[in-house]
Amino acid sequence: MLFSSLVFPVNRMALLYCVVILLFSACEAKLQLPQGVNIKAVFAFGDSIVDQGNNNNLTTRAKCNFLPYGKDFMGGKPTGRFSNAKTPPDMIVEELGIKELMPAYFDPNLKVEDLKTGVSFASGASGYDLLTAITATAIPLSAQLLLFQQYKLKLEGLIGEEEANYIVKNSLFLVVTGSDDLVNTYFTLKIPRKWQYNIDSYTNLMVNGASNFVQDLYTLGARKIWVFGIPPIGCLPSQRQKSGGLARVCVEEYNQAAQLANTKLAAKIDSLSEILPQSELVFINIYDPLLDLIDNPDKYGFEEVKRCCCRPGKNKFLLCNNHTKTCEDDTKYLFWDGYHLTEKGYRVLVDQIFKEEKSLALSMKLLSFKIYSFLVCYSLLLCYVKAVTRIPYNESIPAVIVFGDSIVDTGNNNGLKTVSKVNYPPYGQDFMGGKPTGRFSNGKVPADLIVEELGIKELLPAYLDPTLQPVDLITGVNFASGGAGYDPLTSELAKVISLSRQLEMFKEYILKLREIVGEDRKNEILANSLFILVTGTNDIINTYFNTPLRKSYYDVSSYADLLVRSASSFVQDLYGLGARRIGVFGIPPIGCLPSQRTLRGGEERECVDYLNQAAQLFNSKLAAELSSLGNKFPDSRMVYVDVYNLPLDVIYNPQKYGFKISDKGCCGTGKIEVAELCTFTCSSDSDYVFWDSFHLTEKAYRQLVHQILAQHLSSFF
Repeated sequence: MLFSSLVFPVNRMALLYCVVILLFSACEAKLQLPQGVNIKAVFAFGDSIVDQGNNNNLTTRAKCNFLPYGKDFMGGKPTGRFSNAKTPPDMIVEELGIKELMPAYFDPNLKVEDLKTGVSFASGASGYDLLTAITATAIPLSAQLLLFQQYKLKLEGLIGEEEANYIVKNSLFLVVTGSDDLVNTYFTLKIPRKWQYNIDSYTNLMVNGASNFVQDLYTLGARKIWVFGIPPIGCLPSQRQKSGGLARVCVEEYNQAAQLANTKLAAKIDSLSEILPQSELVFINIYDPLLDLIDNPDKYGFEEVKRCCCRPGKNKFLLCNNHTKTCEDDTKYLFWDGYHLTEKGYRVLVDQIFKEEKSLALSMKLLSFKIYSFLVCYSLLLCYVKAVTRIPYNESIPAVIVFGDSIVDTGNNNGLKTVSKVNYPPYGQDFMGGKPTGRFSNGKVPADLIVEELGIKELLPAYLDPTLQPVDLITGVNFASGGAGYDPLTSELAKVISLSRQLEMFKEYILKLREIVGEDRKNEILANSLFILVTGTNDIINTYFNTPLRKSYYDVSSYADLLVRSASSFVQDLYGLGARRIGVFGIPPIGCLPSQRTLRGGEERECVDYLNQAAQLFNSKLAAELSSLGNKFPDSRMVYVDVYNLPLDVIYNPQKYGFKISDKGCCGTGKIEVAELCTFTCSSDSDYVFWDSFHLTEKAYRQLVHQILAQHLSSFF
């Protein structure tokens, strides 16, 4: 089977070339830029189409710093470029008259002058989907962005902040990726993406990733950004061989997926250009020009387009190696290997695209035109693009860090000796592949939905997850522990991770983060990340009302004061460790939990007023304390998040929100079961607000998170 990290979007290279052709004429001469247009440098992000050697020292199979790669390069030297010679970034900077070659950022021979005129941060086998890079052990886009931030600091140290900002503002940024997401992660790997998404929703995920990346570049100063579409990936030699039958025909399913992604991406780039002031965003259509080249090879001077020059033998889906035979004349071949074009292929493609777009390119300022291959479908695109909560264009949230209890615990309790864990079915029955992960629901929980809604990543991993990767630390993790509370006694009784211990783990995390990104970037991540604290319910229900240990010494009001003091102390500790954006969730209407209705609501199982009143009392005190802390720390954004009123409305008016049942859970009888007592479930959990007698279904959480973020997100800026 094809190794997932090795399906490199050959046609992407062509994508970059589309950019090139729009820049220069069909003649050999260097491009003459329109008057007033000044391109100081070119930067590339993405995958193997524009990777100039960044993968050379990674422990990955997605690299090619060996022969026959580069056999036609200067001196026949392999450099890590995925072709026989030059690749699109080289040709672009050459045609713009900037320099002859674009170096990789990780090139050990990188010179100061190279930093001033642009480098490539791209990594072969990366994609818009974070899972794509993780599977291939490549550099994800999020890390490429961090490298660019590191680059900016180096540049500022060399020439000063003002000049560095001028260069960035007047540079051309190329984003070339997406093919690996479709070919590798979705169609080849299949698990978990194809189980989790249909092609429509998966392309939405990709486009959201592209949108977030472009906005992040804009926030860092980029203004001229070209985003390449996906080529006809079904016509790659590797895919023809794998799925094209004896005739090696193009795989239509793959090409249709590429076209769907392109239509959505074109619409998204158009939308972003309207909301990002002074931006010059361009969608580059590479699909049609390359397909024409493939369908009519004689017209462009090629003899072979179904097979590649470099033949890896029996493993036709792997990269070539130094034992691989190559064709006698690579100028007759469009494709160098199963995924990438020959240098001639790219150069011809550049000419062909330029001829098609020449009148447009010459009639408008170089970086002010826009290419839309799929305008006919524009109205349909708007229906396809998945909405996410929008962050102000000049702001960013690099990571989300979560503390608290089972509402947000994504698996930290799995290895504890406690009854407060759920790493077994039916929990997680609607998660990826029906896998229980320790999340207290049928699927995702609020911690996941928040990072998804913000476009940061799909899931928020538990800090104690044994499969946690370093890249996960950069974008946030979860320290929450089911059964925890503000009162230390609450965690002690449940034998779970107390808030004080969660804070200690966070300190460990900070040290690890610093090792990965350095001191300055670590501080920047902490200052701009969103910190979420969700707890308190267990304190009131379990510790106060279910045991005499606190009730003997405190009335409800004084116990609420104890909880608020603990919350205040925790928030101030976070502030002292570098956090500035801190959201503290109130307590929901706990008297309406199915378990409390059963235990304390009488025969009619009514909501328990005194529990709800205790929650409201605590919430009012907490909101006041956070307001006071906000005044004490004016550079912070400490936000009280109301989760009482909206859930109460959902419970009282379930039909209004698309539910049928709100007084019991889907799990078991729905009246009392939780954790190990859940042995069977309802037939349709989408009808239920509650999953078990304490926790909500993913559907209910999703609605609440979306509305809560829409209401409160602006308060963090």
